[in-house]
Amino acid sequence: MAFNYDIEEVPPPDSPCVEHDIRRAKKFLQKHSPESGDSLYDHLSEVLNKILSERPKNAVDIFEQYSRQLKEERFRNNTDHIRDLYVPPTQYEDAKKLIELFQHAQESEDFSEENLEDERDDGSKKKKPNLLDLMYYFEQTGVGLPRSEMVILNLSIRKLMASKPIENVRFWGKILGRPNNYYVVEADLQENELNRRLEEGETVADQTMQEMEASESENEEMNAEKIGGENAAGEERSGNAAEENNLALNFPPLPQTNWKPAVKIPPERIGTGVNKKTYFVCGSPGLDDWVELPTVLPQQIVSARLLVRYFTGNLETPIHTFPPFPGTEKNYLRAQIARITAATSISPIGWYNFGEDEEEEALGEEEEEIGGIMHENPHYDPLPIKDLVDQSMTNWCHHEQHILEQGRTTWWNPKAEGDEDEFAEEEEDMQEEEEEETGGVSKISREVGPPLLTALSEDASLDSIPAWTARQSSLIQPDTAVAYIRSNIWPGAFAFATERKFANVYIGSGHKFTAFNYTPPNMPVVQDEYKIGPEVMEVQDPSVEEEESWRTSHLPVPQLASMGEEEDELEEQSPSDEEEDDDED
Repeated sequence: MAFNYDIEEVPPPDSPCVEHDIRRAKKFLQKHSPESGDSLYDHLSEVLNKILSERPKNAVDIFEQYSRQLKEERFRNNTDHIRDLYVPPTQYEDAKKLIELFQHAQESEDFSEENLEDERDDGSKKKKPNLLDLMYYFEQTGVGLPRSEMVILNLSIRKLMASKPIENVRFWGKILGRPNNYYVVEADLQENELNRRLEEGETVADQTMQEMEASESENEEMNAEKIGGENAAGEERSGNAAEENNLALNFPPLPQTNWKPAVKIPPERIGTGVNKKTYFVCGSPGLDDWVELPTVLPQQIVSARLLVRYFTGNLETPIHTFPPFPGTEKNYLRAQIARITAATSISPIGWYNFGEDEEEEALGEEEEEIGGIMHENPHYDPLPIKDLVDQSMTNWCHHEQHILEQGRTTWWNPKAEGDEDEFAEEEEDMQEEEEEETGGVSKISREVGPPLLTALSEDASLDSIPAWTARQSSLIQPDTAVAYIRSNIWPGAFAFATERKFANVYIGSGHKFTAFNYTPPNMPVVQDEYKIGPEVMEVQDPSVEEEESWRTSHLPVPQLASMGEEEDELEEQSPSDEEEDDDED
């Protein structure tokens, strides 16, 4: 029987042996820890295996991270045997939407080179914005958005144009809110879509007016019946009480309100005035869908002038303010956009003019008021930079209509519309007020705003603050400089101009500048419920002294006898007196 013994021979200390050193080092690494029960050899093997399987770029930088991750997984509690579900991060879903946006831009036929060449030759096609070119000029003036944001916004706007019947799209600006913001796009509706909406709008307006009139008549009848029932019940109660107590009670008549609803000013139709343009808003370009804002009403613009409320980023947020606002945040946003557009849409003077084509012979009332249809001037003579930055502001003008106090760009006469009976009482009140002011002459003044293409030098300042401030982007290179203007009345409104290009943009909170803190308007005075009279006046209780003085003052006056009667009484009494004297003697 043979036995084989493998005995490791230990080399002498003077002669080196690599194999022996490796075996000793491996045994040292394979020692198990008394606390965790693991060995360093096994842990390094797992780490290296994980690195080789995943092959990261910078393995040496994330070696400690892998080591920590493996230790955490080894000592995880195994009592939960349910498999963990993979929840993708939010960035993954956003990245998928952005990938679809870029793929749509590549696959769309509208963005091909052939169509772009056709658009350059044919000027009748709808314009497509180039935000990168636009923001190049605004960045020179210190205004703009990040480049990455502008690329996604540009692609998102082009996708919107491909899905909606719109043209002449322009990036209006960005309104800052808490917690979300609004990106605003301005566009014109195509002719077919505009005609269709006008036809539908007229029918819908007629139906809504009929429903409102029917509901108002029903409310009036119900109120009349209610008041009549209350009067009858009060009379019955008073009659019963009078019969029981045999007293005739006089109750004052029930109060009647003298409040009258304001005249409902009709809105301007789509394609004209404050509803000339259509606006789309979006919270995150490329991630959220564009939402079209509704048309604005005159009542909404009038109420928005009295409010200061910051935006939340949610279009359906209710607005609880005084005076009450008719609508939600989307209506308030639309009203603020209309106000900002009318006040800050400016251009170099001479860029636009009023054309004299044959088609403009039959102009409507609105075109006659503004002087005609405005066109871009093909013979525009560029102004030098030194004239554009002139602080007198005579070389810049407004190219949007002014909004009147009624909330419209064109004045509406309340006497010309509606039934005569409906406005009879209101006309009388207006006539009386105007007669008192004008000395007996009754006349409704027609409100007229400043005409189009009015120079900025005519704008009113606010508390010694000029309405506009002009600057030059660079004083070192004046030949390549850009002239830009910012509004002091509406902070966040900017405009730039070069020899052959200009643009407007708004990036702000959407509110007008106020020199003092905002103060909401006072509540209206409470109407008198009853007329002041002895029936309802409160009397102070008298004191004890006052009651006693009143009682003594109302006692009957004692009757005093005359002089003749007093002498007779004395004569009658005298004999008896004498007899009494005799008896005493």
